Amino acid sequence: MDNITHTLTGAIASKAGPGHHHTRLVFWILILAANIPDIDFLLQFFGDRIFYMEQHRALSHSFIFAPFFAAFIAYILKLTVKGIDFRLVFMYTIIGIIIHIFFDLITSFGTMIFYPITNARYTLDLIFIIDPWLTGSLIVFLIFGRKFKQHRRKIIWGGIAFVLVYFILAFTNREIVRTNVEDYFAGYGIQYNKMIVLPQPFAITNWMVAVETDDAAYQIFTNSFESPDNYVLLDYPLPEPNQFIHAAKETDEVEFFKWFARMPVYDYYNDNNGSHIVEFYDLQFVFNPELARRFNAPSRAPFVLQLTFDDDANLIDSEF
Repeated sequence: MDNITHTLTGAIASKAGPGHHHTRLVFWILILAANIPDIDFLLQFFGDRIFYMEQHRALSHSFIFAPFFAAFIAYILKLTVKGIDFRLVFMYTIIGIIIHIFFDLITSFGTMIFYPITNARYTLDLIFIIDPWLTGSLIVFLIFGRKFKQHRRKIIWGGIAFVLVYFILAFTNREIVRTNVEDYFAGYGIQYNKMIVLPQPFAITNWMVAVETDDAAYQIFTNSFESPDNYVLLDYPLPEPNQFIHAAKETDEVEFFKWFARMPVYDYYNDNNGSHIVEFYDLQFVFNPELARRFNAPSRAPFVLQLTFDDDANLIDSEF
């Protein structure tokens, strides 16, 4: 989730507690805590892109590590700010961190919530990483809570209830799309090994569905109101197996990519220098072609792994 929304969730949480806790200290603690897990962005300056992708949303986004993270922050604040109540700061810091982790969990990128016990990436696939309707709603409830201070707590809890209902509506829309697409593929006799249904920009009615078969992948951009009769099916046939594809699949880079990607696919081609290129990308990050044309944006971005081989299938170079 974007940091504007994280900040707003911290602000909402600071107004939801007991009235005597509606202080500037609690407000700023929750603003800080609702953003602090993203401090892991600094890791991109201490390693290559793969290292950063391995560690992003890992330790700082783990429910297991959250109490230790909160205790460390509370201790630092107690040392630097006079009169700080360690228990109060710890309580609101851990609340803010957990809220941050949850709001990342509802997006489709994947969060390692049980790291370091496991590096499995979990996601609820409910909300696109930037959701203007959700963000705007949080702003509205905060404004009304500030304007009508005598009813602030009721308004804030009304906002929290609205967010929960919004998540339920997102889940409902996703399952409608999933059912429609399952019926669509069954009608054409397409058997798949795996399906993902991921949120798309602008509204919780917009979704991307991707499926994997033995020799291809298919993708549909749709919404919960669209009839399956109107679906536009995008297909990604896998190239014929060869020694270069086999060599690519044996590399550590591709092993990492398969861990990271939700729906990996690959291409094979020769470049102008006679080198053999195997390129892996994730359908999760393939932009709707119609919107890509409208906004003059690349359709396949941003995480593409390219491996270059010589004629003897020796790896020359690999890059993200």
